[in-house]
Amino acid sequence: MPKQIRSKEAAARFQHEAQELWEEMDRWMEEHPEATLKEIEQHLRPLRRRFTAQLLALQLLKRGAGVTVDSPVCPHCGQPMEYKGLVEKRATGLELEGPLPSAYYYCSRCAESFFPPQSAAGSDEERLE
Repeated sequence: MPKQIRSKEAAARFQHEAQELWEEMDRWMEEHPEATLKEIEQHLRPLRRRFTAQLLALQLLKRGAGVTVDSPVCPHCGQPMEYKGLVEKRATGLELEGPLPSAYYYCSRCAESFFPPQSAAGSDEERLE
């Protein structure tokens, strides 16, 4: 289960992810010295999408990933929901694909789950719902 992180930890993890991406791409280029630009782009595209998701995940974790001071209220019964922690939800966008952290709330009375929208994740159509 993901947890909120500090800025320095997020930066260190980002640098680690960037280094891994570099090494993966470098290995591929060594194995395919005659690759065309199109082949290079085709190999790089999913790596870039995964890297973008990792970058956004670190930013969301740094900002609490949707955790609120006041618990949201259940849309069915109006009671405050219980915070259950951060979970990873699969997200696919124009330039990203991968797991993103999200706060998870639960109403034990109605058995209703809730993942608050995150403004950093984009418009309503691009949010983690």
